[in-house]
Amino acid sequence: MMAGEIFRLLAKGIHPETGELLPPASVVHTPDAIRLLFALAEEFSGVNFSAVKRQEKVKLTPEERREKNRAEGRPGNAYLPWSEEQKQELIALFRQGHSVSELAGLCERSLRSIAMQLEKQALITAEQAAAFS
Repeated sequence: MMAGEIFRLLAKGIHPETGELLPPASVVHTPDAIRLLFALAEEFSGVNFSAVKRQEKVKLTPEERREKNRAEGRPGNAYLPWSEEQKQELIALFRQGHSVSELAGLCERSLRSIAMQLEKQALITAEQAAAFS
């Protein structure tokens, strides 16, 4: 089915796949939605949705992810999984008396990430970890 046709059916309050009327409380029955759907129908007339390809995500290497994180103002290891070695290092540093904020800087992680990992390792309570949300 063409994109313009799908939008036109929705603007008329019809389910594009089943042909059934949409419930009266559906958002498509509001004047703004109807105008928008008709405008989209006009804009996308002749466009086949099945021919539109999604942009593929690029898988970054861990080092590329670190560089991107730093460039975007996040800690270098943000969104990267913790290795067993990193977990053991965190435990050792915590037991040496380093604060959560110091650990965040040393491990290049967010305060929340450090707190969550310390909680998982049963080194702090859930209440203590919640303070870093």
